[in-house]
Amino acid sequence: MAAFHLSKWYLDFISDSGEASILYLGSLRWGMLRLHYSSMLECLSGHVTVRTSLRKPRTPEVNGSSISWRAKALGVDAVWKADSEPIQCTIFSCDKGSVEWHCFMPRARAQIGERFGFGYVEQLTMSIPPWELPMENLRWGRFTSASDWIVWIDWRGEFSRRIAYWNGEAVAPPVLEDDCINFGGGALLTMDKALVIRDAPLGAGALRRIPGINRMFPVRLLQISERKWRSRARLVRSGRPTVEGWAIHENVSWPR
Repeated sequence: MAAFHLSKWYLDFISDSGEASILYLGSLRWGMLRLHYSSMLECLSGHVTVRTSLRKPRTPEVNGSSISWRAKALGVDAVWKADSEPIQCTIFSCDKGSVEWHCFMPRARAQIGERFGFGYVEQLTMSIPPWELPMENLRWGRFTSASDWIVWIDWRGEFSRRIAYWNGEAVAPPVLEDDCINFGGGALLTMDKALVIRDAPLGAGALRRIPGINRMFPVRLLQISERKWRSRARLVRSGRPTVEGWAIHENVSWPR
């Protein structure tokens, strides 16, 4: 089998009023195939717009506790300054390859153009094709407020693993759903799912712009379905004030 390598960056920004920008860039090597992409989803005044480029993007520049990224094709000039410690782990591995997760900034002070808010930065590196993962469903998300941050990954299927961090501490929530995470002991994060950012299979997104995409990749990849939300979120804890913030979260399903 031809060697497979995918490097995928995810960077986001959200203001106090809920205006959000979600940025993706990635590079794929699979045998002789080389692909690059970048895209931006913006949520302004409750409306979602998408911009995509298949030009090779500039890699985000990591400079100590700061990460900056400029993408002329998307009109992006942004910077993130760490407000949290990084997280890094191998999510999945087998004899075919692995999935490595590097969360550079679970919470950051972010600026895009003249807008300021909180942000998040991660990089996912895969040496196994996503259509070969022994999984059926993935829930991922991040919550930020002035006092707290939470990030979670919940892989379900033949292989299952749940990863969650709250203010830098690993936690094991017994209940993790699209609209709530119950941490036990009276701690609960609720998300209103008020704005759907994306609801479509991968084959209907940026990949559709690639000539001959249906011949390059298995149908199972193109049919992976993604539903992503921007939610107003509330963190409730026994005997402590309720914390309000914003969450960006998703549910990804693999076809059976």
